[in-house]
Amino acid sequence: MAKIRIRLGTVFDDPEFFEVKMNCTKCGKCCLNTQMELLPEDIERITKLGYRLTDFAVFDGEMWRLRNVDGHCVFLNPQTMQCTIYENRPIGCRLYPLVYDDVEGPYIDKECPAWNTVGRNEINRLGKYLPLFIGRARQTNQWVRLRYGVRT
Repeated sequence: MAKIRIRLGTVFDDPEFFEVKMNCTKCGKCCLNTQMELLPEDIERITKLGYRLTDFAVFDGEMWRLRNVDGHCVFLNPQTMQCTIYENRPIGCRLYPLVYDDVEGPYIDKECPAWNTVGRNEINRLGKYLPLFIGRARQTNQWVRLRYGVRT
């Protein structure tokens, strides 16, 4: 699958930058019952692959998120436990297991089996972007309304 490049003029235009360096086991656990937020950049990239917004995204009243089907992300192949759009997956998926809490700040989610392979330098490198990521995710609904005319 080809990598899709999207330029909306934000810091999130370069998805590869947001890859957390770790020893991922590709277990797929992070794709089960996901509540992954979507950015406008993610939606543009995925729709350029030929998917319709409603194929892969749902609005939960606050944010646009990846759709779950049978308890897993719509893009997870449950037989192989592989992401079917891996090269074009959302920024939040690339950042995981780095997550953000308004009180704690950035931290590593210990639900990820490979959490201990994420170095402190990755928290330092990417942690400052997590508040921006959350803010951008909160803007996605307005962007979807303007871009697609979807009323939520």
